[in-house]
Amino acid sequence: MDIVVPGISGFIGVLVMTLFLRRARFLHLPESQMVRAIGSMITKNYDTSLIPGTIVHFTVGTFFGYVYWFLLQTAPEQQHWHTMVYVAACGMMGLVHGLVVTLFLVIAVAQYHPVERFQKLTPNDMVSHVIAHLAYGITVGFFLSSLPGMLG
Repeated sequence: MDIVVPGISGFIGVLVMTLFLRRARFLHLPESQMVRAIGSMITKNYDTSLIPGTIVHFTVGTFFGYVYWFLLQTAPEQQHWHTMVYVAACGMMGLVHGLVVTLFLVIAVAQYHPVERFQKLTPNDMVSHVIAHLAYGITVGFFLSSLPGMLG
């Protein structure tokens, strides 16, 4: 597998995740401003948080494309898998990833966040984050499977 495929997959995955978090209303869940929450951890200010938050969120999301790819490489016979197996495996990774991140948000980040609007998480916020990470995993799995054929 080409070394850029996991990075591209992670980038597309974090794009889908970010769009999902911003438009979660279609599932009757609250919109999340995760990019601004991340950025304001750095800048300590909501108004100046968009650019640093976007850079960090997309960098980490791209990196996790490589983490998911590495975890898939540990599975036997994975070179013969159908796309749906990649999607299911990465979807499960995304679900676990989302649960871990949500616990981290509740335990560490929300309690100590410098911007008051990000200090409270509702159960619906938590569900949004878990579902968004599931969408990330499904997207990464699809592109990890499909991109090598698309790129030649």
